[in-house]
Amino acid sequence: MKVHCFLLLVILSLAINNASGSPRTIRHDKVVACYVASWAWYRPSSGKFGINDLQPELCTHLIYAFAGLNDTDWTIRSLDPYKDIENGTGDYRRITELRKQYPHLKVSLAIGGWEEGSRNYSKLASSPDLRKKFVDSVVAFLKEYGFNGFDLDWEFPASRGGLPADKENFVYLVKELKEAFKRPRYLLTAAISANIIIINEGYDIPEISKYLDHIHIMAYDYHGTWDSKVLPNSPMTSTDSLSVESTIKHLLNNGAPPSKLVLGLPMYGRTFILAKKPDSPQESPMNKICLPEGFKGPYTGQVGFMGYNEICEEIAKNSNNWSTGWDRDSSTPYAIKEDRVIVYDNPTSIKIKIEYAMKMNLGGVMIWSVDTDDFRGRCKEGFYLKDSLDTTDHTFPLMRTINTVLANYSSNNSEPEPNRPTNNDKSSADRCLLNVTLILFALLLRYA
Repeated sequence: MKVHCFLLLVILSLAINNASGSPRTIRHDKVVACYVASWAWYRPSSGKFGINDLQPELCTHLIYAFAGLNDTDWTIRSLDPYKDIENGTGDYRRITELRKQYPHLKVSLAIGGWEEGSRNYSKLASSPDLRKKFVDSVVAFLKEYGFNGFDLDWEFPASRGGLPADKENFVYLVKELKEAFKRPRYLLTAAISANIIIINEGYDIPEISKYLDHIHIMAYDYHGTWDSKVLPNSPMTSTDSLSVESTIKHLLNNGAPPSKLVLGLPMYGRTFILAKKPDSPQESPMNKICLPEGFKGPYTGQVGFMGYNEICEEIAKNSNNWSTGWDRDSSTPYAIKEDRVIVYDNPTSIKIKIEYAMKMNLGGVMIWSVDTDDFRGRCKEGFYLKDSLDTTDHTFPLMRTINTVLANYSSNNSEPEPNRPTNNDKSSADRCLLNVTLILFALLLRYA
């Protein structure tokens, strides 16, 4: 009975997926939230990334970054109206219309980001009247462009021009957004710092957890040239509190529900120029003194920063010049060429972090950002996971790694425990009949 029921459910599930006309790479029940940087469209040459370059089947959630805050009328606004709204149908509509082909997707609009800072958001959150204007404008904005989620990326409450009262006012803001989102059933998320000091000063974790559907942890930028020495961008572990493990444990110990935490994974690395060249290419550059600024990649053009696509292309193209290594203390790969160093994440380090997130029963992972993965598949050998679900397609190797690891985890944890008592056949048959009925009903709705 169990085998027949299972086969019937699989056949019907495949029928629904085929009816949607969308390929399904997602073979797990975890969140894979993919941020899309709108400015990636302006990158030169092969770094240019638009909505058409997305592979939405690799994500459960898409988050378009960023909208901004109008500090004259305290409403949400586009930061690039020509691209977001006016150019043809605009990218707002392009990205939300992907749900027609990929019904599993949730598509959110993010507001804020590093460039927006904190000062205006601090003023907004402090006033009930301004909060109401803002919340009303967000509801109307999401409806107009077809988004079904909203991501608050205020960087950071109580910091960067913010005030101590931001911690309490942030709660008021997310509470009022959540109440306004009930009827349209919009998803509400927020991106928070991974720095424990900023977390303590800016977020009332138990309170915001009541209103946020997911909490995106920006578990990167722990280190950079600002430290004056070569350190990992996103260390899994460390001897201090600056690591993924320390951040997650702190949030859990302070009342965050594991299922609402979504671990951020960087699809980029940090670059450094050593103050003194190492004596040999085999010498680790970690903890070595560096100059105040790093170097930049050909696409992103940001000093001290390189996307994974830039990193893997550079190493693949000049493999004789670059030496690669692994920092065991932080589970981080690095590459070194004379006095130049890149500290980054690759499929191996990403896998370690996902496995940790699953061990801690987190809700899933978040990616910053999908447009700096190797979306053109130029690097291939050595830059993707060998046991990927699909080794014929070398595009988005980090995204494919994520889905492979999550699918394997889901598969390994789906079998009942050997000594677990099972329900009787009648109960199993009843559940099977109910599941079949629900799937058939879904098919009828799709073709109605």
